[in-house]
Amino acid sequence: MSDAAAPGLLQRLPTPPRRVALVRPSRLGDLICATPAIRALRHALPGAEIVLVTLPLLRDLAMRLPAVDGYAAFPGYPGLAEQLFDARKTARFFAGMQAAGFDLAVQMHESGTYSNPFTLMLGARWTAGFVRPGDGPGRLDTALPIPRTGHEVDRLLALAVFLGAPSRGRHTEFPLWAGDRAEAATLLAGAEEPLIGLHPGARDPARLWDPRALGAAGAALRRLHGGTVVILAGPGEEEMAEAAAARAGPPCLGLAGRTPLAVLGAVIARLAVLVCNDSGPAHVAYALGTPAVVVSDGSSLERYGPPLEGPFRPVTAASLDRLALDEVLAAAGDVIRRPDSRWGAGCPCPARQEVT
Repeated sequence: MSDAAAPGLLQRLPTPPRRVALVRPSRLGDLICATPAIRALRHALPGAEIVLVTLPLLRDLAMRLPAVDGYAAFPGYPGLAEQLFDARKTARFFAGMQAAGFDLAVQMHESGTYSNPFTLMLGARWTAGFVRPGDGPGRLDTALPIPRTGHEVDRLLALAVFLGAPSRGRHTEFPLWAGDRAEAATLLAGAEEPLIGLHPGARDPARLWDPRALGAAGAALRRLHGGTVVILAGPGEEEMAEAAAARAGPPCLGLAGRTPLAVLGAVIARLAVLVCNDSGPAHVAYALGTPAVVVSDGSSLERYGPPLEGPFRPVTAASLDRLALDEVLAAAGDVIRRPDSRWGAGCPCPARQEVT
């Protein structure tokens, strides 16, 4: 292999790769941000089998992506905190991946300090990925210094383009099936519209707006626009959901713990507006074109804000306990779905997907 810093690895390979492993063991929002890069690689490698290595909790989403053919559960690895590390389990995983005979493995997870050794252990014939700015490729066949700035979508697309896979657009993906929408319709049956969604959770405690303040925002939006407040939350977030619901008051529909990931997406697709923290559900809303007000301290807005123009409004404050309720209400009023609103029934961008 020639210069590891040269672009266009896919065009320099002696034969097109038949089996490709993409390493992205990150949380929901991070995987959604990776979908444009994965799509670009799919179009550049139409004959390859693409296997996505990601977290077990994202298996369903991984297998829905039209650019992905297979899924491998990330087993954990020292230095990668997303999954508990069990040496025997990880050794078995590596043995299985090596036996599968991958031609190419691409590391799409941060600067590679820990994820590049993991990727090399997959035993692929050729390897590529990010490295820290100023570092050499190490044992990778080609490497791109990870961009220091920019949106996560663009950082990952930069790697795909560097490898020789032209961009196929910046829109992110969260495919929904007809059955998902049917389950969401059952959960929402009888709820008066507009549906005002609240999601109080976030992985990072520093990103959490007080769920009582979130509930107060829901109550105020219901007074202004009518309808029903819908409380969404994942496992371990039930207490926050209860606090938000108590402040929101009736009519309030509590769906905490009742929505598997795909059904959560289908519920979000039905909302007139979602108010949430800077977390995975915000990226679901961006992908589906659901109006969203996303509260944060603004520190990650450049990297994880909306990737495209749409009915999305970030509301920031240096300290979330000083976030102004009036700003949240004004932002929601600007984007909430109404027959006479600019956004109508949804976002006109190409991100909206329906899979039957």
